[in-house]
Amino acid sequence: MYKIEWDKETGGVILNTRVTNETLGIAPRPVFYEELDLLGLDRLGWTYPHIEAPLMWAVNKQYYYRGQRIFEAKGANIYSKPTLEFCKDVVPMDLQPVDMKAMLAKTSDLMFVLENEAIEFIRDTFTTYTRVNHTFDKSDSNQLDFEALAVKAEKKQKQKMAVVKQDCDSFDIMPLETAKNEGKRVLLSTKIDRFIASFSGGKDSQVVLDLCTRAIPPTDFEVIYSDTGYELPSSLELYDEVQQYYKERFPSLKFHIARNHESVLNYWDKIGTPSDTHRWCCSIMKTAPLYRMLKVEGNKQARVLTFDGVRAEESTRRSGYSRIGKGVKHSTVINASPILFWNSVEIFLYLFKYELPINLAYRQGMTRVGCLICPFSSEWNDMISSVKYSNKLQPFLYRIESIVKKSGISDMKEYIEAGNWKRRAGGREMKSDTALVIRSTRPHLVVGVKKNKKNILTWIPTIGKIAGNASKGEVFYKGKTYSYSIRPESEGCEITFYNTDSEPLLQGLIKRALYKATFCINCEACEVECPTGALKIIPEVIIDRNKCIHCHRCLNFHELGCIVANSLKITEQNPSKMKLIGYNNFGLNESWLDFFFKNSDTYFSNTDHGLNVKEQLPAFVKWMVHTEILTDTKSKNLSTLGKLLKQIYEDNPRLVWEVIWINLAYNSPIVQWYTSSMRFNTCFTESEVRELVKNDFPEASATTVKNVVYALFRTLKESPIGDELKQLESIEKLSFKREPYEELSREAIAYSVYKYADIKGIKNLRVQDLYSQTPTDGIVPQFGLPKDRFLKILRSLSSDNNRVLVAELNMGLDHITLRDDLTCEKALTILSI
Repeated sequence: MYKIEWDKETGGVILNTRVTNETLGIAPRPVFYEELDLLGLDRLGWTYPHIEAPLMWAVNKQYYYRGQRIFEAKGANIYSKPTLEFCKDVVPMDLQPVDMKAMLAKTSDLMFVLENEAIEFIRDTFTTYTRVNHTFDKSDSNQLDFEALAVKAEKKQKQKMAVVKQDCDSFDIMPLETAKNEGKRVLLSTKIDRFIASFSGGKDSQVVLDLCTRAIPPTDFEVIYSDTGYELPSSLELYDEVQQYYKERFPSLKFHIARNHESVLNYWDKIGTPSDTHRWCCSIMKTAPLYRMLKVEGNKQARVLTFDGVRAEESTRRSGYSRIGKGVKHSTVINASPILFWNSVEIFLYLFKYELPINLAYRQGMTRVGCLICPFSSEWNDMISSVKYSNKLQPFLYRIESIVKKSGISDMKEYIEAGNWKRRAGGREMKSDTALVIRSTRPHLVVGVKKNKKNILTWIPTIGKIAGNASKGEVFYKGKTYSYSIRPESEGCEITFYNTDSEPLLQGLIKRALYKATFCINCEACEVECPTGALKIIPEVIIDRNKCIHCHRCLNFHELGCIVANSLKITEQNPSKMKLIGYNNFGLNESWLDFFFKNSDTYFSNTDHGLNVKEQLPAFVKWMVHTEILTDTKSKNLSTLGKLLKQIYEDNPRLVWEVIWINLAYNSPIVQWYTSSMRFNTCFTESEVRELVKNDFPEASATTVKNVVYALFRTLKESPIGDELKQLESIEKLSFKREPYEELSREAIAYSVYKYADIKGIKNLRVQDLYSQTPTDGIVPQFGLPKDRFLKILRSLSSDNNRVLVAELNMGLDHITLRDDLTCEKALTILSI
């Protein structure tokens, strides 16, 4: 929150409310003798006392003593210590510790304001929800699930709704804007079952815990520590120390440890190493055990308000967090962040001021305290973990080394030193006899499974009510009944859900349910998603059909519905011949194209276009290459067609957009998929389109599919393609359809026919070729042009003086002959210029 400056007098830091010439850009961390010993400074002739107070400060890996930069540490990794590079004229010296008493005196006033504001925030948040609890319990009229009612109202009224507490000690639901205008306090829950302070062993959660003891009666909240199974030994020691410290002061304060029923090493062996793209360990080893511990009567998930140590300074993602929010990590949890805007210096000043125990790992030099090894840890932290906790680290490092060897990496040590193992996807190198094969999605969903871990129907009841036996049955979904059959196969079975292609979301749910049954190892992660207590994982999977409300949270909480399936990805699908190409979430915007055509000569030589050069501009260029207006993404030269379309655009922009859509249908994988797969006059939502794309591009990740589909929808919404060309007509707020575009110009029709012929390498074709039962290219999937309209335009084109084609359409003939001297561009030039 405050600005930081060096204080050469005390050897520490001072706080300031404003920016000065001395303000530091990055908050430094204190450096203790344990870290200097690890770096070997004492062996280089430096002397310093072994005391509790810090001796220096570090900004990243640069070390400062009384405001002067002394040296920089370089090259640390899991196998090697860093080398020290000293600044010019720096010689070994006798280091004096920070004058803690004087530093704390200088910062006391501002810290007093900071900590008391946090205490007031905690107290206010706690008081608000305890009063809400009282109101909820006071009258039968309040025993409704107002949160669920608000969600239903949002869907019905198409606006954000809020739950508010009225003066008459009752709750009400009203539009969020109305609540704000009337000064109402919006409630994120109408009842809290448990208040907790989540303790991780890190400095931030330690400060929050202490603040909570100063703001809340110790009988009204509890402390929970999640032991992931590979905690730093120093964190486990600190937990014991902290528990003893507060138990002496507040005997009624409850402490708990949450653990998974199985060791983390066993999960590594079954799932594979975690990675930065698949960090399964947090869900399985931390979140699931924590929230299973917090269940209430009837196996229901408790409604929890947790005071956490999240700080905006730690990451760009966290900087966007609200100070209090619901569903940040779990749907039944409200997260309150008292120190969201504190910096790391303020955290340490608080610990120093109240002489709270500090995790030894910080004193040894770790910048963030977490697990022994983590796909998000720095090479610096890996080095300290390896030096100080090598025995505990070794089993994990051994598994990483074994997997890297199996993958055929030539220089294993260099690969691991660089942290490349952290970017490998889960269990790719693991061998598994278990497999799931998507054999068909149209019109029936046909899935083959091999050596499935659970009964293949285990999770199907979560989709909807089912009836049947081990070989056939029915599932009820959205008012319709869909039948299924199961055929035994060697080591598994084939299961078919009939005529489900019209419900892509249903197919997605079925696939997730089957993935779960195929790969489930009882990891617990999905159980805590169930709001009614219908799902139990331990010791075996049980779904109470009387409690299940078919909310699908246990299916939709993860990409494939199952963390293990997503890690192993043993799916024997045939990948699509085309690969999805992303556009950084940006579509082809009409205003962007308009500005480009008006300024094409200087467009890429200046920044007047107003686009972000890192994300928007590359996306625009990629779209423009796919429209064939630009030649390629490197030179960005205007093509011959681009020059022609620039001429046409001023007088006939709609024709330009018609040509653009034709070219995108051949060059952009997502547009080609859209024109060939999305039927006309059929309603769909964006989420349904995503499910269909997943079916046809099984090799693409869920994130890739989501981003590409989003870019497609932006193109359709932000250009005339969607509305004027009828490729995305809005039915309701979230529902759309494609309609046949009967007003397609004769110029675009000729261009499309020539383009089709160019692709096929022909000069003669039949109308029947374009209007076959299931055309994937040409004018029908691109625009849905009615055949009678097409024939009328063909006759018109064939009767021109300078005709671009000859159409023989009488006496049963449907032949179209194109000129040998023309291309689609030349035909367009003749007709439009």
